[in-house]
Amino acid sequence: MKNPLLVPEFRELLASNNIEDIKEFCTTTPPSVVADFLGALSAKENRNILLGISPDIRSQIFSYYDDDVKLSLMSLFENGELVSLIAGMLDEERLEFLKLLPIGKQRELRDLARKYKGKEAQELAQVADQVLKAELPPEEEMTAEEIASEIQPLIQVYKLISGKIAKIDYIEKECWINIVNPSKDDIPLLAQHFGIPHDFITAALDIDETARVEVEDNATLIIVKVPFFDEHNLETPYYTLPIGIILTGGLLITACSKDRTVLNEFIENNVKNVTTVNRIKFILQIILRALMLYLQFLKQINNATNMIQKKLEQESKNKQLIKLLNIEKSLVYFTTSLKTNGLMLERLRRLSIFQTNEDIEDLFEDIVIENRQANEMANVYSDILSGMMDAFASVISNNLNIVMKVLTSITIILMIPNIVTGFYGMNVKLPMQDHPLAFLIVILSATILSVALVLYFIKKKWL
Repeated sequence: MKNPLLVPEFRELLASNNIEDIKEFCTTTPPSVVADFLGALSAKENRNILLGISPDIRSQIFSYYDDDVKLSLMSLFENGELVSLIAGMLDEERLEFLKLLPIGKQRELRDLARKYKGKEAQELAQVADQVLKAELPPEEEMTAEEIASEIQPLIQVYKLISGKIAKIDYIEKECWINIVNPSKDDIPLLAQHFGIPHDFITAALDIDETARVEVEDNATLIIVKVPFFDEHNLETPYYTLPIGIILTGGLLITACSKDRTVLNEFIENNVKNVTTVNRIKFILQIILRALMLYLQFLKQINNATNMIQKKLEQESKNKQLIKLLNIEKSLVYFTTSLKTNGLMLERLRRLSIFQTNEDIEDLFEDIVIENRQANEMANVYSDILSGMMDAFASVISNNLNIVMKVLTSITIILMIPNIVTGFYGMNVKLPMQDHPLAFLIVILSATILSVALVLYFIKKKWL
């Protein structure tokens, strides 16, 4: 129900930006009554009023709006505001409102709620998921053509054309298929279409997965840990993530959870003598390029460490030590990943498909050497960094000891005048109390004792 009786008054309050009176009305009047009066305003005016009140009251008022008002308001709120607004609704009203939404909007709201932390957002995601499951018809088994059409936007297909990697529209012989961060709902379709185990794709997307080789039926999975630089992660910009390389039925498929990885070097044609025709050689080229990227990032880390060291030598600050700690964390990621890569290469060498010709053997030897070199560099830098942090920790501790020693010495020296003046401040009969120069004698005595104590401390090298 919409009551237009107070529309002029509300518009006048909005025009004068009198938020306090609007807020008082909304908080002191039952939410159902407020919803009746506000429902007669435009969607934009409603939004401006709701944003001026607390989230709890805002959601209660929203619960009592007419359905058309709710739907018109949805598009005006930001993602986080919308999730908070609907999550705080009354349970029955929220359920009825979710049922009112189209299935696409229900799915969008569910996915949006999953991105936000908090109990209310998670409850909203669960309720939306339940509504979706109740309303969606039972899924029919898709045909091969329907699956191929469904996964087309999820894959990138490349092929070597005129000596360069070029993107093509359809899967052809001797092509390379790249999959980047598919959703959980899309993974079964991809696995079914390419005839590979479901776990092969999920393992490639798991950031904690270690490098390994797995053979199942006619499919081979090779997990390679590659370095990654995340410019948005200020704490630990350098870390590693897995890339899954899958061989099945004459196809070469790569899967990864991130977009800007070592694979982009091939997509952008920054690697020479690339081939997608020889799948084994292409896999080894990917691994070799990843190892070269390890060496490049290790040099960058070493340069950053040297700069932080110079700053620490000038001025010891916790901020610089925390940076060193984060760099050490990156080196731990690198050393662990390179070690598992080495074990993966040993397993790879034993596979019959990698024992083809002398060319492949030479490339394999280069990879083993590069992996060993990168591993040794990472270990050396990690040891140097650990030693440096221990040294700076000792320097900071020593500086603190020196400061405490100086302060303690000063305290002892200043205690002497206090003792002398304390004796002569007592209200009893004292020596020389009638002497005309008693005050000067006391001050001079205290000064002489303090100077003597300073000279003693200097002689003992305590100052």
